[in-house]
Amino acid sequence: MSIQVEKINREQVSQILLSEESHFLDLKSIDIKPAKLTRSISAFANASGGEVYIGIDETEIDGKNQRTWRGFADQEDANAHLQVFQELFPLG
Repeated sequence: MSIQVEKINREQVSQILLSEESHFLDLKSIDIKPAKLTRSISAFANASGGEVYIGIDETEIDGKNQRTWRGFADQEDANAHLQVFQELFPLG
């Protein structure tokens, strides 16, 4: 079974960047190690679910956090992260 890739538009990117992290939403940089990603996934699995967006950088500028979108260059670059999900929640 393959994973469907969907493109998102600028409005959707803006909405994600403005989202507040919570018990149901987590934003991560693509630099997160896949093993560390399991913490977020596990927390959501033990709760009522949630959403994890990978590809969001956050830097502090003038005392305020600024977020930017930096996704994977191609699908293959996300394989290690996707394998974490596959191990915990097999698609088949």
